Amino acid sequence: MKKSLLISMLFLAFTFQNTSAQFAVKFNSGMSFSKPGDDLGAAAVKGKALQLFAEGELSYHQNFSKNTKFGVRGAVVLGQDYANFLSNDRLVEMKTSVTSYKARIYPISFSGRNEDGLEKALPNINNAFIEYITWIGVYSVFNSLHFDYGSSSATILETPYVDTYNFPDRTTKRNMKYVGWGVQPIIFQSDSNKWICNAVFDFGKYSWKNAGGGTSSFKSNHLGWGVQYIF
Repeated sequence: MKKSLLISMLFLAFTFQNTSAQFAVKFNSGMSFSKPGDDLGAAAVKGKALQLFAEGELSYHQNFSKNTKFGVRGAVVLGQDYANFLSNDRLVEMKTSVTSYKARIYPISFSGRNEDGLEKALPNINNAFIEYITWIGVYSVFNSLHFDYGSSSATILETPYVDTYNFPDRTTKRNMKYVGWGVQPIIFQSDSNKWICNAVFDFGKYSWKNAGGGTSSFKSNHLGWGVQYIF
């Protein structure tokens, strides 16, 4: 998955090098909140609620035409996630470390100043209250709404709390699938339009097949902030 994402990004860079493509790099970080599901949810519960996450993103924006700055933004994302669970009897702690490789798409993207795009996107509304609610809705998704799909490599360390001599630590490797979505609204843009700060509200799910044929999963929701530089 990692190699295919890199190849896709290089192909897009070559394809759009003489067009209106706009490239950017972004770094997000903050807190991750996880909840076990499926087979894992039947055997474990949430452990330590707050875990760190970090991700780096390389993206491009392509205008729909030469006469507009509206378009679509695609990205490749390398992330590091952590989750913590306890067995139902509370005797074993499962420390999970996940390295993920994701493809991300922003279907509503604008290559200019965010406020200019909002003015163009917002309809003319006479009612002040409806206009305010509409503005919040559009602002939440404009240059913000995205959908993710990817794969990941995870290490699960199971540590028992009692009888560690007969039941030592056990490490398990898993290849997982990731599906998610989120919004990362812009909260600051520099006068040069090069530097952007954004909030992060992401919602996703890691899932994998067990050796016995069942499926395990856990939700991983992110709350944080990010910094982006546009070339």
